[in-house]
Amino acid sequence: MGIQDRDYYREGSRSLLDAWGRQGAVVWLIIITTVVFFLQCLTGPQGALSSELCKIGKYSRNDILDGEVWRLLTPLFLHASPWHLFFNMLVLYWAGSRLEDIYGSREIVLFYFAGGLFASGIYLLAQLANLTPQASAIGASGAVMAVLVLFALHFPNQRVLLFFILPVPVWLLVPLYVLMDVYGALGRAGGIAYFAHLGGALFGLLYYQSNLRFSGLFARSPRTAARRSRPTLRLLPVEPEVDRAEPVGAAVESQPRPKEAVDEHLEAKLDRVLEKVSQYGQDSLTSEEREILVKASELYKKRRK
Repeated sequence: MGIQDRDYYREGSRSLLDAWGRQGAVVWLIIITTVVFFLQCLTGPQGALSSELCKIGKYSRNDILDGEVWRLLTPLFLHASPWHLFFNMLVLYWAGSRLEDIYGSREIVLFYFAGGLFASGIYLLAQLANLTPQASAIGASGAVMAVLVLFALHFPNQRVLLFFILPVPVWLLVPLYVLMDVYGALGRAGGIAYFAHLGGALFGLLYYQSNLRFSGLFARSPRTAARRSRPTLRLLPVEPEVDRAEPVGAAVESQPRPKEAVDEHLEAKLDRVLEKVSQYGQDSLTSEEREILVKASELYKKRRK
């Protein structure tokens, strides 16, 4: 298979309508969650909390113990108010988009759902142990907390505007949030599922430390997993080549290599580089590996002319 047969080579020929399908997974999570919230508002006679969607999807300890295990995951798509939705989705977009560049779309979606499931599980255990009030809950805060902690571990010096005013490094902000949740959990305060937040934070830390990759658990082979989680190859601007004079006395003209052989040789190298990117991120590439991406980008651009 030549490089021109790859998905990212054919990408330029797709219609504008297909651009929706190339949106990041984090963006689609936000879109779906927002649509569900509007459906809550439209179907709830007294607001989002009275919606049938909320009744059948909210976290409920007794219903979960009766076998309705989907309630451990469905609360991620339900929210109590526009502000509740806005702040969760804002953090998800800000932190999740950067993490998607590192881990890939498939992995970040699996991480998000696994983080929400883990957070709900911790909340359930806390209720069974009578450590927190026996209340129902909705919201993606546990999963979002997992995303935020993982982001802080990757980008500790990234600054954010606390209350949209005060610049604070993430390494300071995230522990502050965790301490606030610990304080709320110890005080057994109601209204907020503090143990779900703490469960999400713990999940983000464990995921980072364990180097676990969920997408690898569902792939048929390492090569298949790498291809499915490859990031899109972006075109880089190519500087015009400067003609260089041949040295005086040059008698032998080098024979050009067949185009097919060049494609296959470059493709083999590109496979290894993209597999490394999918597993360890772009920061792990050497200068030689980055040059391979540039060459592939140049070849792609020339083929499109």
